[in-house]
Amino acid sequence: MTAPSEEMGFRRGGKARHAEEAIGRSEELVAVLRLTQADLDPAEESLRIARDLFQSREFSKALAAARKAESLALTLDERFNAYQKAKADLEIRIGELRRIGLDTASYQEALERARGKVATGTLENGTVVPNYLEARVILERTATEGRDLLVRANGASNRIFLAEIAITALGDLEGIEDPRAFAEGAVNELERSLEEATRELALGHVDSATRIASAIETRADRLRSVFRETGVTLDRIESRLGELRAEGIVTDRIERQVAYARDMRAKGLLEPCLEMAERLMEDASRLSESHAKAVTGLQDAEVLYSRLTREGFHSYEADAALKDARRALKEGSYGRALEHVERAHGAFVRRRNAREALAKALAETQRRIELIKAVDFPMLPDVQEVLTRAEREFREGNYSGSSEDLQIASVLLGHASRPGLSERGA
Repeated sequence: MTAPSEEMGFRRGGKARHAEEAIGRSEELVAVLRLTQADLDPAEESLRIARDLFQSREFSKALAAARKAESLALTLDERFNAYQKAKADLEIRIGELRRIGLDTASYQEALERARGKVATGTLENGTVVPNYLEARVILERTATEGRDLLVRANGASNRIFLAEIAITALGDLEGIEDPRAFAEGAVNELERSLEEATRELALGHVDSATRIASAIETRADRLRSVFRETGVTLDRIESRLGELRAEGIVTDRIERQVAYARDMRAKGLLEPCLEMAERLMEDASRLSESHAKAVTGLQDAEVLYSRLTREGFHSYEADAALKDARRALKEGSYGRALEHVERAHGAFVRRRNAREALAKALAETQRRIELIKAVDFPMLPDVQEVLTRAEREFREGNYSGSSEDLQIASVLLGHASRPGLSERGA
């Protein structure tokens, strides 16, 4: 063999050895990695091609194919492991979601989509390989969504638990006389809302469940506060009413309303009870002032009426108003008593105005008589007699009789202005 032939043979022998060693390494690697259940078919196909090329003594191509097989095997194994990890994470999320009763159908569908991606494969460098990359993206994205949902669901579950505790605390308040009646008014509605929150959570409506549960907890806390506040307020009202009774003030009306408010509280109608209790507290605070005003107003009106009576003033309307005021005062209706006192004062004013108008009319009639004394008026004595009687009735307080006689005198005086009358000295 010549020197060039020996050199060529040596080179071919080196390529063959390198190709054979690469094929051997690839075979060992594929054999080991096959235990991981990764789909190594593309690597095995490259390895088969490498063997065929080696048999055909195309050692360079066989070496390249062997190296490609090795690279494919390592890449597919790495991608498969990442895919498997993402799949395991998602399956864990699915299990956790199932344990709290959430629907996992969409997550199962994601698993199926990922398997479909793997089976469909993708073309890389002229070779169709399992599409572990896109499958892993689907799994990781879905697992992240599941983890977020799980966090929110756990938060909603905690809110529901706290809402349930708040409801229990409301129903166990000290001072509840009839638990069943109280529950009907204050607790049962919250329990129905709690069932709704649980149902929303089961349907995967986490935000809605959280919102409902938070509202339940807030309202239960509010009702507990209102229950205590109404108890304190009603006790204060009753204490104040006791003080007012000791002063001789009638408190029956407010006492009846306090009893009604306590009945509302026992039945769990807490917010209406609080509104009523606050109003009754104001009424009790004003009661002493109203009583004082009514008593003073009635006394002043009676003193005034007594003085007017001595002056000849009499009024059925004033008598009735003062009588009604006394009755209202006795019943504890101090506001109404003041209204009747005002009515009596109105009668006084109207009577006084009528008296002043009558007095003015009597004086005017007397002036007219003075003017016609110089006239030959045969009926003048009659007019004077009637006017004198009217003035006497006025002084005695008989304003109705005085007014009637004054009208008669006015009619008689009307004849003095007729034609035919002449002065006595004419």
